[in-house]
Amino acid sequence: MKKLILLLLPLLIFAKPKFNDSELKSMTPRYFQRNHSAPKLLGVNIYKTREGRVYQVDIRTDRNRANEDMGFAYSALTNMGQYAKKKFSKFIVVMHSDIRDEPPQVCVGKAKCSIDTFIHKKISYEKWYKDCFYFKEL
Repeated sequence: MKKLILLLLPLLIFAKPKFNDSELKSMTPRYFQRNHSAPKLLGVNIYKTREGRVYQVDIRTDRNRANEDMGFAYSALTNMGQYAKKKFSKFIVVMHSDIRDEPPQVCVGKAKCSIDTFIHKKISYEKWYKDCFYFKEL
């Protein structure tokens, strides 16, 4: 019995905390507020589709920093999403431009592939952008 406890103890000590959806939604604005170069967060949503669970943020993008803003938002989603109690299948960033009358851009990325890119550094950003990510119309 003592051997079993000694074997399981490191797993309990080093296990990542897991958060439910409401906790993730409340922590996301703080993640954006911590960084002075972060885009303005307009909203956070977590929902289910036929393909699985989705973690979505809406951001206001600066026309001169759209790629950096999108990269920051995906980094935030992967950093927060890896601690979810239930895994996500997609991360979505809806980018609302600061240019008048320009429709929002919707960026959809596979969650596992995004976590492998931004957290585990197993996939290059260029490969992620080409293979794991796409834009769609609203």
